[in-house]
Amino acid sequence: MRIGTILNFNWHMDFKKVLIRLSCVIALLGAVQCSDAQSLFVIGNDIGMKEIKMGYLKEVYQAKYTFWPNKKSVQIALPGTQSEDAVSVYSQVYGKSVKEVQKFWLSIVFQGRAKSPNFFDTSKEMIDYVQRTPGAIGLLKSDAGVPKNLIIKLIP
Repeated sequence: MRIGTILNFNWHMDFKKVLIRLSCVIALLGAVQCSDAQSLFVIGNDIGMKEIKMGYLKEVYQAKYTFWPNKKSVQIALPGTQSEDAVSVYSQVYGKSVKEVQKFWLSIVFQGRAKSPNFFDTSKEMIDYVQRTPGAIGLLKSDAGVPKNLIIKLIP
């Protein structure tokens, strides 16, 4: 398909109109890109690091590790199915729907490869759990209400 057809404009328009339309298209593309770059906040308690790379985070959440580098047991916290964070967090970390993540974890636990993660329907419940559980790691859409000592910097 030709770009002129996609943008739906006549090539004989004056230059000013073309620039205006082009700037609108660029603005729209920028808005789409911004909406795709959703926020993800990592919280952790005594996991032996203050920052974590996204690739390593995904491996942790795919049950590739049972212990942190500091020898503490990995305790995974996830948004529950009723949480408003679930769809966003699951798609960013797993690239899957809520049901697909549930099936993934059922399979992993059934195979004995990892302990079941802890699911929380509110951010406050997850924050409280991580705060009182050494080795716990959680994922949230917002850092509102999170004590500074729990925040783990996420490196893309």
